[in-house]
Amino acid sequence: MERNSSAVIICLSDAEQLWVLDSVPGKVSTDNSDGEVEKVLKTLQSLPSSIPSRSWLVNHMVELGFSKSLSEWIGTNIKKSGELETWAFNLDGVIQMFGSYRDTSYWSLLEHPPKGMEIGLVVAENSDRWEPDVLHRIESLAARESDESQGAFSLHVLPHSGHWVHVDNPKGLLDIVAPRIASISA
Repeated sequence: MERNSSAVIICLSDAEQLWVLDSVPGKVSTDNSDGEVEKVLKTLQSLPSSIPSRSWLVNHMVELGFSKSLSEWIGTNIKKSGELETWAFNLDGVIQMFGSYRDTSYWSLLEHPPKGMEIGLVVAENSDRWEPDVLHRIESLAARESDESQGAFSLHVLPHSGHWVHVDNPKGLLDIVAPRIASISA
């Protein structure tokens, strides 16, 4: 899938804030991943389109070796459809978005945030996704002086969390983003 980064910036032009959760800003090589996300997506693809129940899904995912907390979070993504449960999202669309994320670099957006926009990047303390040179580049961007001709960029480290930040430390994530979101002018 080819991606036009200027289209993404146009879509974001009215946004006051953008939060990026433990996502590397450059193109992501499969060499720099433990394959966990791919394993989750492949597993979800292998499941029947109708799930017997939320508890069945959670137990099945745990039996396949996924953590209880991740399996429970996955279980929150199904909805009742008649007697069965189905995905509350388009799984093929999620897979396409993940592929697009892997193939797209958004360094230029972090280096030059649109005027009036605040970009917050949350890096999980225990994430395995970050190479030292990438972290150094991000820390340098966060440390630079603000420039009134463009937006702002900030870096936040989420303690006690791996890549699944909303699962591993939801309270810590809320503590980081809630005050900033509350500051948005109405």
